[in-house]
Amino acid sequence: MNTQITLKPIYSCPAEELPPGVKLPAGWSLSWHQAATWEALQDPNIDVVFNTAMTGDGKSLAAQLRVLQGKGYALCLYPTNELARDQEMQTRRYIAQFQPVPEPRVVRLSGAELEIYAENEGLRKGAAIASRTAQAEIVLTNPDIFHYLHRRAYLFQGDSPDKLWGKIDKDFDLFVFDEFHVFAAPQIASVINTMLLIRFTNRRKKFLFLSATPERQLIERLEKAGFRVKQINPLEQQKYQFPDTVAEAQQLAIQKWRQVSRAITLKFIPLEPSFQAAETWLKENSDLIMAQFQQYPGSKGAIILNSIATVKRLVPFLREKLQPLGLTVGENTGLSGKGAKEQSLLADLVIGTSTIDVGVDFKINFLLFESSDAGNFIQRLGRLGRHDGYEQDGEKVSFAKFTAYALVANFLVERLFKQVVGGKWQNQIGRANL
Repeated sequence: MNTQITLKPIYSCPAEELPPGVKLPAGWSLSWHQAATWEALQDPNIDVVFNTAMTGDGKSLAAQLRVLQGKGYALCLYPTNELARDQEMQTRRYIAQFQPVPEPRVVRLSGAELEIYAENEGLRKGAAIASRTAQAEIVLTNPDIFHYLHRRAYLFQGDSPDKLWGKIDKDFDLFVFDEFHVFAAPQIASVINTMLLIRFTNRRKKFLFLSATPERQLIERLEKAGFRVKQINPLEQQKYQFPDTVAEAQQLAIQKWRQVSRAITLKFIPLEPSFQAAETWLKENSDLIMAQFQQYPGSKGAIILNSIATVKRLVPFLREKLQPLGLTVGENTGLSGKGAKEQSLLADLVIGTSTIDVGVDFKINFLLFESSDAGNFIQRLGRLGRHDGYEQDGEKVSFAKFTAYALVANFLVERLFKQVVGGKWQNQIGRANL
């Protein structure tokens, strides 16, 4: 059975015109979904906005645009500290490019940063949170801290229930939930409860959900709770194009459509549903990984797995294989230190877990990954095809081809291919259909 397909490149529609009040750096333009998100957040009749633009299409800019125009404060929640760190750097780059006046202050809050700040300043955690959030227009944190501060976890007996969250909820105009499909069920329930608390204790605020795969049930529950919801869905509005030929792609580029992803050869690898199946296959097919770097010099690759233990065993194995070729292998898991994580992204091949499959902007052309569900599959596949190449020693290195290997259960592969076309698969398929 042929289990290889070609994913067409994706082009995103530009905004027809720049919304009133928006100023961009020279040479910049907005995508349709970014302009639509801006307009929805400006609409007093909308409480909640869902932006379902595809991975790599600039949802982060859509979220930060209000603050970059000097309009209000934003509290942004990210499911992993690694993503929050990545977005902090991106936000600072946006500020340097937009040069808003006054310049918004950016603070990232994680458990570790909070501990260090509280100890250095001689403060309790609650006071440390109050101090840090009062010194910023943009706060980036995780859903757990957001949950605990609204559940009085940082207060003491005798404190007013709203001593901490009361001021935070009043100061911040926009609450952003990035990569929301990665949130666990308890986090989703907490978000809904907190939104209701904010709604009934403060004037109406804006809530922005960024997710390429939103849950329809969540939207229905928010509407049932009385929230006025607006969906920004470029796919449904035909704001994405998947050209079949180079000529079609060139025509879209002339019309200012922006390329979001490059064409990708996606190969499904059917495995027995056992714990070490992916590890065994990768070790037995290490020559395939070596061939990628030999056939396409300048390649950069990533392997994303479910198990830290598997990563720990594979790193030395592949390091030994690739070192004679002058190639480096990096490790990036939840156990890796900050310096090791940053250094791993510079390696020729990075091997990691979920710490690198959420939001990290890879410059790679070769990906192997395992996944446990559809959302996880899309998330990890979305790391590939985002860039034409990278810079090394001041020179541009261009990627020749983009290839992904999906390590999935054999019964899923058989069912997927038979179900779609009765056992026969077309050469090409749009990502939307996949």
